Amino acid sequence: MLFKCIAIFAAGISATVAQTIELGFPQNGDNFCPGQEVAVQVIQPESMASCIQVGIALAINNCVNGSCPDPAEALGSVLYAGPWTPDNPLPGGFYQNFTVTIPSYLAEGPAIFTLTHLCLLGVRDLWFLSSFVVSG
Repeated sequence: MLFKCIAIFAAGISATVAQTIELGFPQNGDNFCPGQEVAVQVIQPESMASCIQVGIALAINNCVNGSCPDPAEALGSVLYAGPWTPDNPLPGGFYQNFTVTIPSYLAEGPAIFTLTHLCLLGVRDLWFLSSFVVSG
């Protein structure tokens, strides 16, 4: 079975101007095919070490006619939703790797890949929600 590939391009956004987590990969210009297993690396800067992790969601959604949907309105196809327990310190932070599968029904062309993160931050355990988007 022949699959058409999906182009992924990087652009970062955050729900706040504070520190946030980030994607190590996928990166700008990566191409994936429907049904393909993809490695995803989520990185946490050392400056967020006091953040109590609640979880993350990884999702992908098609862009239609050159316009990508706003991830605040709809994530698209959720590839992973659950705990995030970063370890194995890298210089400057911690990370966790995930393997996800691009849905076989995803249309050819640009897509938006979203990382959404929820943690409790600070003395009063205020919730902190941030998103990082890979889009095209």
